[in-house]
Amino acid sequence: MRRADTHDGAFRDLTAAGSSSTLLVFPPGRPSMSLLDRFALFYPMRIVGTVFMVIVTSLYAWQFGAFGAFQYALTSVLIVYPHVVHFIARAHPQRRRTIELRTFVFDSFVVGVVVHAIGFAALPTFVLITVALASALSVDGLRQMLISAGGVLGGVVAYAVFAGMSFDPRDSIAIDVVSSVFTFVYFMAFAYSAHNRSALLQQSETRLRERTASLEIEKLRSDRLLFNLVPARLAAQMSTPGGIRPTRFDHVVLLAVELRHFSRTLQAGAADEVLAHLMHCFKAFDAIGDRFGLEKLKTMGDTYIAVAGLPTPGERDAASAVEAGLSIREFLADLAVSRRAHGKFVLDARIAVHSGSVIAGIVETSKVSYDVFGSAMKTLLGVLRACEDGEIAVSDPVRRLAGDAFPWRDLDTGEGSVSRRLYTVQPRHGAAPMTIQA
Repeated sequence: MRRADTHDGAFRDLTAAGSSSTLLVFPPGRPSMSLLDRFALFYPMRIVGTVFMVIVTSLYAWQFGAFGAFQYALTSVLIVYPHVVHFIARAHPQRRRTIELRTFVFDSFVVGVVVHAIGFAALPTFVLITVALASALSVDGLRQMLISAGGVLGGVVAYAVFAGMSFDPRDSIAIDVVSSVFTFVYFMAFAYSAHNRSALLQQSETRLRERTASLEIEKLRSDRLLFNLVPARLAAQMSTPGGIRPTRFDHVVLLAVELRHFSRTLQAGAADEVLAHLMHCFKAFDAIGDRFGLEKLKTMGDTYIAVAGLPTPGERDAASAVEAGLSIREFLADLAVSRRAHGKFVLDARIAVHSGSVIAGIVETSKVSYDVFGSAMKTLLGVLRACEDGEIAVSDPVRRLAGDAFPWRDLDTGEGSVSRRLYTVQPRHGAAPMTIQA
């Protein structure tokens, strides 16, 4: 992680510098080397520039008889100082930018000395000053260009102080040819560097698009996981500072479906086939719940639990839950007919529906989950246990909330308990009668 941060910081530093003579294309598989070595072209270009100045001053001194101690000293400085700067920059890589920018001032100072030493010959003077100022501008903007201009002026003044004023521009074909060649080489290198910068930016944009696409995919995956953990209408609260706080919800409707004799069937048959059948049923329950506005809360082994009215209750929550139970009952009946026809095992089911108040919140353990707590859940499981196989048991609160949505018929179990009063509802599509317990 620290290494990635270093690379990102280097990239920001590189794009901020904007040097037209130092940008390199990422080598395949090794982007960091190009980013950290963004001054790689300074050394060779400085050597090219100093060689040009040595040739120009030597030709001028040779043609016009100006050889002397000063010429030899200037030539020695021009030959040696690029290597000294390169050595210092490599010895202190963390300060390389500062070293290079300060060296630009010295480069400009040397240019001023050289243009005065050649008597301000028109073409080489124009080339040297243009290259010095253009390089400074490309590296660090207008401020650096103005500083370099001051360095050029300082070099001119320094030569006048130590060697006297010498404004004697003379034409020389040899000097003009060398100046033209240097201009061509420099601006070809400038264009090559600009091309590399463009390639670098294109590659970085491509990688940025790839990273953005990857992040979007990961977000979709995390959102999908989040929707599997909490009800969809509560998922947005997960990203808020407080998250999902424990909240009391009244008149929540709970639906439970238990596939009977699952453990016995699992031990007796092929585990893969039994579990595949269980998952097939649970996926069908999901689809039915979506159709009637219920959301899966959780599964507990062979028991599937869904909820309606969380977080916002609706007038038809109870009726929708009963409709979902009837649809699940019909689905399982049709599935049983098909499986028996193919000689496969069949799991009976019992279904319970209850309504009440719950406390809902996030359970943060090693695995995050969303759950509901309270007597309503306990009552739901009690109603489920009171169910016979193939029945749909409905608690009295659901019966009252559903009202006349179904043709209820009261059946007394003889136990004298309101919780054991039975109701039947007219089956659909000619299905077998179902018993509903209230």
